[in-house]
Amino acid sequence: MTSSIELNTIPEAVEAIARGEVIIVIDAEDRENEGDFICAAEKASVETINFILGGRGQLCAPLLPDLCKKLELSPVVAQNNAPLQTAFLTPIDITTARTGITAAERSATIRQMADPDVKVDDFVRPGHVYPLLAMEGGVLRRAGHTEAAVDLARMAGLSPVGVLCEILNDTGDRASRDDLAKLAAEHDLKIISIEHLIAHRRVSEKLINRASTSTLPTHYGDFQIIVYEVEYETQEPIALVFGDLTAPGPPPLVRMHSSCFTGDVVASLRCDCGDQLHMALEMISNEGRGVLVYLPQEGRGIGLAQKIRAYALQDNGLDTVEANHALGFKADMRDYGVGLQVLKDLGLSEIRLLTNNPKKTKAFNLRGFDLKVVDQVPIVSTVNKHNQRYLETKRAKMGHQLPPMS
Repeated sequence: MTSSIELNTIPEAVEAIARGEVIIVIDAEDRENEGDFICAAEKASVETINFILGGRGQLCAPLLPDLCKKLELSPVVAQNNAPLQTAFLTPIDITTARTGITAAERSATIRQMADPDVKVDDFVRPGHVYPLLAMEGGVLRRAGHTEAAVDLARMAGLSPVGVLCEILNDTGDRASRDDLAKLAAEHDLKIISIEHLIAHRRVSEKLINRASTSTLPTHYGDFQIIVYEVEYETQEPIALVFGDLTAPGPPPLVRMHSSCFTGDVVASLRCDCGDQLHMALEMISNEGRGVLVYLPQEGRGIGLAQKIRAYALQDNGLDTVEANHALGFKADMRDYGVGLQVLKDLGLSEIRLLTNNPKKTKAFNLRGFDLKVVDQVPIVSTVNKHNQRYLETKRAKMGHQLPPMS
């Protein structure tokens, strides 16, 4: 959660990085729960490095695998069993350094790493700058500061090498959200979250491609099925398209449906997912055109095993939101960036969204995509004794527009 900090937009942060400024990047409270100073290696002046060292954490320089290989950098341990598997590499200094410890020497080392003509002989080892191996694909593969630093430098049009340093408070502990907000205000620094960087990339970069397509006859008529592949991810979202989406008339009906094995496949009565899936297909068929996008986001994004653990907690009295929180998750972990890309690939710009959740409608209109929800169409299933409390929680705690369950 990042509610105690007023965050900047990702474009604002990228512009700051391009100007050579330092920004603060925070991660999730259920991960490291820390803020890091971050800048681009290419812009790492002596003054900038001296400022970043004031964070009092470990000064590191994230880079991508190809540069790691070029510089013949090795992991500092053969078996990385650190909790978050931060990929520390051989620490280095530039060859011209006397000891390598000064801000000027570390600045020179870091800037040389970002030089397109850099070579292995430019450095001695061990040194005082710790390179970190970032995953190809950045924060879309790993939601860490390492990947965020490389992403931000690349997005700013600079060499994909970053600089980071964890920010500690006066007692030597991780700086709190309030500490970070105060620091940002005091030094006029932009501040963003990794969560927002992930969302921005999933919307602003083309990450999907059509993997296969075919006709699919169903009880509701003949659909076209399109399976997509997603860069850097193993998920395979599906679009079920009915009719001509470009024909004149009102915008097509669209259902963005997150996978639910228990509801969709084995007709569980604990939720309304299976009912909504079939209702949506029928409504789209009756309308004559529309799309159902099937997203692999089991259990509102927490996965099947965790969802079943949440069921067990609900058996002991918790509601669905309380159960997610007890397991350390937000009430809803889903991300619709990939789904939005699917809709854009299908050529849509205006849709009528089949949902009971007004927050989802607002999220679609605010994601910076040229895609507008012109109407929210309710999709209310029959209540039963097994899902009544689940639906009541949706209405009372998650804002879904559902009738009273009495």
